[in-house]
Amino acid sequence: MDDSTLWAQFADCTLTHAQWNHVTHVRTAFLFSQRFAIDEAHLRMRAGIIRLNARHALVETSARGYFETLTRAWLVLVSDARVRSAAATSAELLDRCPELLDRTLPNRHYSKDLLGSPRARSIFVAPDMAPLPDVP
Repeated sequence: MDDSTLWAQFADCTLTHAQWNHVTHVRTAFLFSQRFAIDEAHLRMRAGIIRLNARHALVETSARGYFETLTRAWLVLVSDARVRSAAATSAELLDRCPELLDRTLPNRHYSKDLLGSPRARSIFVAPDMAPLPDVP
């Protein structure tokens, strides 16, 4: 799926549950980081993920569903990689920055205990191991 199709399907909540996987999350973060400054990208991506989860009949709980800290961390990591790589598309980004395919990448910044906390799921918490990159 190309970026314009992904953008439209995310916005319309027509991505299937099977399509909404790690790679699609990363690609979607790229698209938001391309269009908006980090804070606005985060707000808009949060709203879109929650809408998509509802469309998939996922009940949001303190243990399941939208994860504030991971969403922000991934958005920052993807934004930083996009700038460093000068990728024009999400496919280019993944080719140039294959580390983004590693779902454990945030563990370089966050301890397991912190990411396992209900607080980290509900609000953004700063990393306790290594700072996230600065992004505009």
